[in-house]
Amino acid sequence: MFEITPKELLLKNVRKGLVQPLPNKYPLLNFEKQVVKNTLLRTDENFISQWIEKGYFFAVYNGNFDLMQQLRALCETYKLGVPGLEDKHLKALFEEHGIPFLPTEQAAKTIISSFAKLEITSNTLYFSSELHPIKHFGKCENLIIFGKASQIESPDNNKYFSELMGKNDLKVQLPVSYFERYKFVFLFIEE
Repeated sequence: MFEITPKELLLKNVRKGLVQPLPNKYPLLNFEKQVVKNTLLRTDENFISQWIEKGYFFAVYNGNFDLMQQLRALCETYKLGVPGLEDKHLKALFEEHGIPFLPTEQAAKTIISSFAKLEITSNTLYFSSELHPIKHFGKCENLIIFGKASQIESPDNNKYFSELMGKNDLKVQLPVSYFERYKFVFLFIEE
């Protein structure tokens, strides 16, 4: 006869657990409901509602592949033309997915740019002073702005960080009202 090793016994218990799940110890909690799950973005809903009320578009993406699919569909649906971009990481993704793009100085209709920080209490988007597409914002009709949920900040929660960042690199501050001059403005936030 052969003997079962501890590793085989562990795997056997795991298989058994997958085939015969244990009953829920907490029957009042339904872990499938959205109420128990974490919120998608930790932002103030007022910012999103004000953004949408002004006629701008807001979307959430999950990773690079999802962003590329949404950008491709967006450009086709709204006839945005070939977008201009400078972000090296985004350029590589566009090339990898076979999506055409132009340098920002050659873009006539649409520019894609990342933001450095979104401050929800003042409804302001901050852009890095080193970000070159900002120079060309005035000549395009449409803007696609993207960033991460971690870049969304409320200064009431962290005033020191806001003041420090404001003094360092965040030279360009654009209030939400600035974007009224554009035909379409899209804001993508990675969850």
